[in-house]
Amino acid sequence: MSSISEQTYQELASVILQCGGITVSIHRLSHRGTTFADIGVDSLGMLAVVRELEHRRRVDLGATAAQDCRTPHQLMSRLCEACDGEV
Repeated sequence: MSSISEQTYQELASVILQCGGITVSIHRLSHRGTTFADIGVDSLGMLAVVRELEHRRRVDLGATAAQDCRTPHQLMSRLCEACDGEV
């Protein structure tokens, strides 16, 4: 994995399950080549995932986060930046 913690990917897996009903492994999420489309998260699902992460972490990921972040790694990197590196 990268500098993004396993716990952060666990949180993302939990959010994806909650928002989209999709179970995905942490290993798959942490693989840089995996896209949200690969795991079955569509554009509406991405909006829900981003909204839930913003709510849980009390941060603003930006109005275009759901469109800009095509991979879990990109989304977690943006979350890390929004949380001042504390993810």
